[in-house]
Amino acid sequence: MNATKTLEWLMDDCPLYRSSEKGEAQLNIYELAGNLAYHAMMLEVHLTPKAGLVDCVSSGAHCDMDIDTFIASSNTLRPYMKLFVKAGCNMHEKPAKELLPGLRKVGIQAENAMFRATNNVNTHKGMIFTLGLICGAVGWLHKKGISYDAARVRAVIKECCADLVSKELKDAIGTPKTAGERAYHQHGLTGIRGEAAKGYPTIFKYSLPLYEGCIRSGQSEEQAMSKSLLSLMAHNDDSNLVNRGGIEGLNYVQLQAQGLLQCGDLAPEYLEQKVTLFDQQLIERNLSPGGSADLLAATWLLAQLNVCSQILVNKR
Repeated sequence: MNATKTLEWLMDDCPLYRSSEKGEAQLNIYELAGNLAYHAMMLEVHLTPKAGLVDCVSSGAHCDMDIDTFIASSNTLRPYMKLFVKAGCNMHEKPAKELLPGLRKVGIQAENAMFRATNNVNTHKGMIFTLGLICGAVGWLHKKGISYDAARVRAVIKECCADLVSKELKDAIGTPKTAGERAYHQHGLTGIRGEAAKGYPTIFKYSLPLYEGCIRSGQSEEQAMSKSLLSLMAHNDDSNLVNRGGIEGLNYVQLQAQGLLQCGDLAPEYLEQKVTLFDQQLIERNLSPGGSADLLAATWLLAQLNVCSQILVNKR
């Protein structure tokens, strides 16, 4: 079953629809978008092989987590993805620029639940932020009767996070506490806050067009995601890499990923071999492109939202 048929089935499946008081069938956007976000988390961690990251056969450059840790975390976060959508719906009368505080309340709850499920291991903090923004934007758009395709979701996020860099990085007082804050103060990199403030340009310029192009050309979802991850690693100024290996570590990963992208026409098994070797190289250097993993899950989710939006248009 191809991706479009799978989503058509999901959208017609009983749990995704609830009857209104008038007896009309209505899309349960909480279930649809929230479950898609959950599947994005699960698909990302199960994608194998991945360089420097936890997957089905390796813990990558991590000694405190494995795939079971990520599965436990993803299962715990599933209801919170739905709560992000609900929060966006509940704030639909507010302008998009006022959404962030409400979404952050859910985000804090989600982070606390994640840490309880993982014995204080940070598996998904960055992903909670990004997927939470996407889910919140979907709820806001849906409640306003506006299509929640990727481009419109991006516009909402840009408005919601427009002041994020100035408020949390440029004007921050005191010693930097997070990897993103340190990367900004030491190297001027704005990290995930900069991505959000600009509407995730690395996704929209690189990984999303590549993913959707791979799917259109008949490649498997795994192939599309693997190549999309490489494109993110090649272009994302990942604060996780800077935190572990400095600018040199970031440059190394970007150059190696760019080289692998040029091998994209190789047979899948040969590209897998090259990625497996890349994994060993990053493990030896203790480098983990966790920020790119977060953007990969977001890429997949946004691609599905594009399909969902088109399905709804065709149903009208």
